[in-house]
Amino acid sequence: MVISAFKHLAQACLATVAVSFASLAHAEDIIRVSGIPDENPTELSRKYQPLVDHLQKSLGVKVIYVPVIDYGAAVSALGAGKIDFAWLGGFTYVQAKVMSGAKPVVMRDIDREFKSVFIAYNGSGVNKPEDMRGKSFAFGAKSSTSGHLFPRHFLKTNFNIDADRDFAGAPVYSGAHDATVKMVESGKVQVGALNIEVWNRLLDNNKVDLAKVKPIWTTPPFVDYVWTARKDLPPETVKKFAAAFLTLDMAKPADRAVLDLQGAKKFVPAKEEDFLVIEQVGRSTGLLK
Repeated sequence: MVISAFKHLAQACLATVAVSFASLAHAEDIIRVSGIPDENPTELSRKYQPLVDHLQKSLGVKVIYVPVIDYGAAVSALGAGKIDFAWLGGFTYVQAKVMSGAKPVVMRDIDREFKSVFIAYNGSGVNKPEDMRGKSFAFGAKSSTSGHLFPRHFLKTNFNIDADRDFAGAPVYSGAHDATVKMVESGKVQVGALNIEVWNRLLDNNKVDLAKVKPIWTTPPFVDYVWTARKDLPPETVKKFAAAFLTLDMAKPADRAVLDLQGAKKFVPAKEEDFLVIEQVGRSTGLLK
């Protein structure tokens, strides 16, 4: 009886170990990526699918894109290990670093000197930044670097405008850059701020009615988007992931297609010190606790 019971226990333990190893092996065969939902779902799908295909080919493992509902969900999913890598804005990266020790991996060439643009409804009477006082205003998502953090920072440092006191009521948060454009274009708010790359792409694709909305000011440059790894990933996995981006070459048609959709000519390594200014601005504005 004792021997039989021990035999069954041993078999159960071996089965558990086998399942654990199988799960581990399965996990290592899948890379889960995500990104902040800074634009509408259709546009995000268009941008991510070719990138996922490229990563899958480069890494030799299955790569899955995991959509998230908002900026905070991307940070939380990375911290909880539900995703392995996330495309974050500079501010959401800092939040992820503070919350869970996330690590920066690579960024686009344009992300070292990124900019935001302020736009105004044509019937608002706003022609320059100083005219924004007393007007209704829209930021993007609350955790957006280019749609909230730096626009708020530059309003105060460049024009002494307090976003919480000097507009017509509290600022609105549209949730996404393209949504900010639509709010201003429709006249729902008189002024807004967004990622300049999104603004330029909307212009290029004739998706902005310049009879209704106009740019009034472009910010100084700041550091922004970055591919971020969860803290406990094996270094070799992170190294291979970085190489998949750093080897993209505009001279190769397939690579160029991926780079064009990402709004870049190349990717470059990212380091923690690149984002120290964001942490400082986040704390000075009270947005990072």
